[in-house]
Amino acid sequence: MLDVVKISLIAYMFVYLGQPEYIFCWYQKLIDRLPDWLWKPLGGCYKCFAGQCMFWYYIIFLTGEGYDFFEHLFYVSAAIVLASIYDKLMTYLDE
Repeated sequence: MLDVVKISLIAYMFVYLGQPEYIFCWYQKLIDRLPDWLWKPLGGCYKCFAGQCMFWYYIIFLTGEGYDFFEHLFYVSAAIVLASIYDKLMTYLDE
């Protein structure tokens, strides 16, 4: 369960640091030319990116004992909710 906290925080910070004045702005400029359906999960939207990262992380690293569809949905959903919480926290701290 700690994995979902780590992955969602890393994914959120990667997108957050893509703002024009931060270190990953070059990546945001690179993906800005992509269509919306591809731009969002590749880092244009923090919720989409966190969900996408957790989706693949679960498949690659957490299916050692067998695949559980509902657990997979839970992990992805938890990553999206946590990313939203991080965004609210960052909005509060930026004020």
